[in-house]
Amino acid sequence: MNRNFKLILIICMLFAVIGASACIGEEKDGTAKGAGSGENSRELVVGIGTDVNNWYLDMFAAGDARFVWSQVYETLVRLDSDLNVIPGLAESWETPDDGKTWIFHLRENVTFHDGTPFDADSVVFSYSNQSYVRQAVLKPVQSVEALDTHTVKFVLKKPMPLPFYLTHVAWPVMGPGCLDAAGNFIKPVGTGSFKFETQAKDQEIVLTRNEAYWGEKPLLDEVTFKVIPEAATRVIALETGEVDMVIKVPEYDVERLEAEEGIQVHRKLTTFTDFLQFNCDKSLFNDTRVRQSVAYAVDTETLVNEVLEGIGEPAGGRPYSSVMMYSDPDLKTYTQDLDKARALLEEAGWKDSNGDGIAEKDGKPLHTSLIVSKGVWAARHNPMAQVVQGTLREVGMDVEIKVLDEGAISKLESTGDFGMILRSGYFVWGPYPKHFFVHRSGSPYSHYHNETYDQLVDTADMTVDTQKQEEIYHSLQAFVIEEVPAFYLMHEEKVVATGPSVKGYTISSEDPWLNLSGVYLERK
Repeated sequence: MNRNFKLILIICMLFAVIGASACIGEEKDGTAKGAGSGENSRELVVGIGTDVNNWYLDMFAAGDARFVWSQVYETLVRLDSDLNVIPGLAESWETPDDGKTWIFHLRENVTFHDGTPFDADSVVFSYSNQSYVRQAVLKPVQSVEALDTHTVKFVLKKPMPLPFYLTHVAWPVMGPGCLDAAGNFIKPVGTGSFKFETQAKDQEIVLTRNEAYWGEKPLLDEVTFKVIPEAATRVIALETGEVDMVIKVPEYDVERLEAEEGIQVHRKLTTFTDFLQFNCDKSLFNDTRVRQSVAYAVDTETLVNEVLEGIGEPAGGRPYSSVMMYSDPDLKTYTQDLDKARALLEEAGWKDSNGDGIAEKDGKPLHTSLIVSKGVWAARHNPMAQVVQGTLREVGMDVEIKVLDEGAISKLESTGDFGMILRSGYFVWGPYPKHFFVHRSGSPYSHYHNETYDQLVDTADMTVDTQKQEEIYHSLQAFVIEEVPAFYLMHEEKVVATGPSVKGYTISSEDPWLNLSGVYLERK
C-alpha cells in the first residue's frame, strides 16, 4: 500500500511542478524580480500562501497574514527563537495577587509608525471590548486601565497566566492613529521594524523599514510579501529567483531543495500539531472504543517517515510537541496494533459479517467522513488523509475524504454532519498549552463534552504555581490519550527555504512568526 501510494504521490507532484513552471517568469539568475540587483540591494521578496485580508484588531489575522503582521505590529510580551518568554513592548510585569491582576511596565521612547508615542493609552485601545482577543480569548479580562503614561493594569475575573496569552501576534498593540475621527480603519499603524507601504489584493504587500524603530534596526530597506497560493509554485519561484524566501515548504520538497546549490533549508520543531478531530456528539465516534480503534490503527511513525519524508515528529496521540511547556516525556503513547483496533471495533458492536471488508452494526456499514481543508496546510494534509483512509479501511472503516474550503467546513461543523476533521494547531501560541481548550465543552470546535475534562482544563489555566500546574497538565495529557477526543498525528517541523542572496536568517519555533532581525542580502 505504501509503495503504491508513494508512486501516486510522486506522479501528482510532477504534474504540479510542470503546471507551476508555466506560471513562473523566465528569470533564472537567482535574483528576485523587483528586488533590485547588485551588492547593495536591500529589498527582500518573500513568498507566502495567503493574502492579508484584515489589518485591524476586531478580527483574527488568519492564514499567512500573521507572518506579515509580525513585521508591522508588536506585542507586550515576546518569545525568543526557542520559545522563552522575553520582554516586548513591556519591559517587565508582575502579578500582586497570584494571577487576577497583572501590571505591565512599558518601554519608553517608542513611537508608532505615524510618529505618535506608544503609551498606556494605546494598550488600553488595543485591548478594548471591541478587540477580537477580548471577545474570543481574554473573556476573563474585566478591565484594562492606564495607571500612568507607561504602566497598564489588567484586572481579571479569575487567575490566568496572562503574559503567555499576550505573546500572540494576532492580538498586538496598534496605534489609535489607524482610525480616522469617525472610527473607520485607515491603515495599519504599529511599532514594528517595518511599516506598511502598499498592498495589491491577492498579489503582494510591500513594507518599508521603520527608521525610528526602538530596537535593533533592520538591515533591509524593503520587504515584499508575494502571494503565491500553491505550495509547489512558491518553491519554483524560489528556484527561479522570483522570490528570495518561501515559508511553509512542502515536506516532499525538502530533500531536493537541500541538495540544490545556493538554497538553504531551515528546519525547526514548532508548536503546531496535526490531529484528527472527532465528532463525538453526532457520529459513531461518541463511543470511546471507536476513537481508540482509530488511534491503534494509524501508524504515525509511517505517516511521518514515509509520507512526510521524515519531516516532523510522530505524535502517537501526544497532544503537543516536546518544545511546549509541561510536555510529559514519560507519556505512554499509541503504537500501531491492527488486531487491537479491530477488537475494539467489534467490542463496540462493529463487525464485518458479510466479508466485504467493511464492519457493520445493526445492518448498517461503518461509513464516515474525513474533512480536509483547502487552506494553507493542504499540501501536507491531502497525502496524510489518504494514508489514514487506507489504514482505516484495513480495520473495517469506510472513510470518505472531502476536501472543502473553510466556509463549507464551518457549515458541516454547525450541523454536526461529519465524522473527522484533519486539523493543525488551534488555540496554539507560544509554549503555553492553551490548545487543551479546543476540547473543552464551551469551545466551538470541541464536539466533545466531558465535565471532568472541563474542570481539569479550567483548574490548570487558573493555577499560578508552576509545579502544581505541571501536574495538572500531565494529567490532561494522560486524559487525552485514554479518552481520545482527538488523535494527534504529527508535530510540525517548520520549514523555511532561502535563496543564495539571503544571509543572517534564524528560524524560530514559534509559528506563525517570521523573524527578519539580522537578515541581509548579498546579491551578485
